Amino acid sequence: MPGDKPLIADDVHRDLSRRFRMTRIHMVTGLAFLGPAWLSLIHAAEAITRGEWHHPSLLAAIHLFVVGYASNVVCGAILQIVPVVFQGRLYSIRLAYIQFVFMVLGSFSIPVGFLAKQWQIVTAGGTSVLIAFVLLFWNLGQTARTLKKRTEALGVMATFVFLFVTVLLGLGMASGNPPIDRVTLPVHIVIGVTGWFTTLILVLSPRLISFFVSSHSKKLRRSRPEFLLLAGISLVAIGFVLRVEGTVASLAMVMFLGGWILYFTGYLQLLINLYRHFRNRRRKEVEWTLKWIVGGLYGGILVLGVWAIVFTGFVQKWMLASSSLMDRITLSVTLLVIFGFLQWMIGAYMAKIMPFLRRMGRYSHGSAPETDQARKIRPPGVWDMLPRTPIVLALLGFAIGVVSLTAGVLIGQESLTLTGATTGTAAWVLYTAAMVVMYGR
Repeated sequence: MPGDKPLIADDVHRDLSRRFRMTRIHMVTGLAFLGPAWLSLIHAAEAITRGEWHHPSLLAAIHLFVVGYASNVVCGAILQIVPVVFQGRLYSIRLAYIQFVFMVLGSFSIPVGFLAKQWQIVTAGGTSVLIAFVLLFWNLGQTARTLKKRTEALGVMATFVFLFVTVLLGLGMASGNPPIDRVTLPVHIVIGVTGWFTTLILVLSPRLISFFVSSHSKKLRRSRPEFLLLAGISLVAIGFVLRVEGTVASLAMVMFLGGWILYFTGYLQLLINLYRHFRNRRRKEVEWTLKWIVGGLYGGILVLGVWAIVFTGFVQKWMLASSSLMDRITLSVTLLVIFGFLQWMIGAYMAKIMPFLRRMGRYSHGSAPETDQARKIRPPGVWDMLPRTPIVLALLGFAIGVVSLTAGVLIGQESLTLTGATTGTAAWVLYTAAMVVMYGR
């Protein structure tokens, strides 16, 4: 009947609005954890400058970032992106909110446990995060049954192997039973930062960019750089484990080198794919946020290359004897990857996604113009909602802050470390203010 069409349109809009709201809540919550992460770096400036990996404020800062900020933002984004990019329907929005509750509890408990030096609180928080990720994986697994591009989606879901390994290793260290002895910490860091976050961003980016610029480069659909990325980081992890035994040190080094070669081969293939997507795009205009995203991806290969070299050398030396200089070098590069590369990529993607979610959560494609014409109000465009200048200054502030921070750690200059952490905090304030303005439009 003619009267059924508006009802169907209303139902679709209502379902989309719920999904948009869910993702926005994840992202706004993540942004709320980012500020305390930079503030914790300010508090830990003296210890960081000395290369103290285990200082409570540093541990709190890193986990506020990777669990509180990055994980919440990524979880919200992936629940929105997978059904859209791979063409299906999200299994359960209600389950996503339950997962969100466990994630927030873990994001809060872990840094509190570090600051209070109560490892049972850290363990409880890690368990909560593990439950959240299991629920997320189940939700995506059920969603995959409805996807048209199921094979491509499985490449994204394969990164969860590294995620679960990271959490389990963290729980082992928090409970006082590191599963693989002294090498547990470096494996926990590399698998978590590179195996999960970085690989997930790299796997999703070509598909997202292709979607954003309306690419018609069909050959790239058969390209699968994610298999090289996944295989490469798996070999690196195996190399770390083998390094525990002195008798297989040479084999461990072969695994290290072979793994990183595979990983960066996949990364280079991904960058070539991105170039082809832009070259074969239908949309001639390129949004400014996409330039920041692509710039981060191209610059990231250099940062991760340094990370691979330094961290591999760090483990080789650290298994023999700890060095204060080596500790500082490795810590500085680790902070550069986490608070530099990951911060840049997540911040740029948020600036791309959040205005769209906010606007589409309020207006459907067909009804908004008519409704607003009746009220004589022009609905804001997506890029009218987000103030560009504060976001650009904030992203630059994050970059300048982390460069100053890592330089301070590298040369042992506390004032430089403190300046970097303070600059990053100021950038967070500016970025948050821009988001507040967007919500008011």
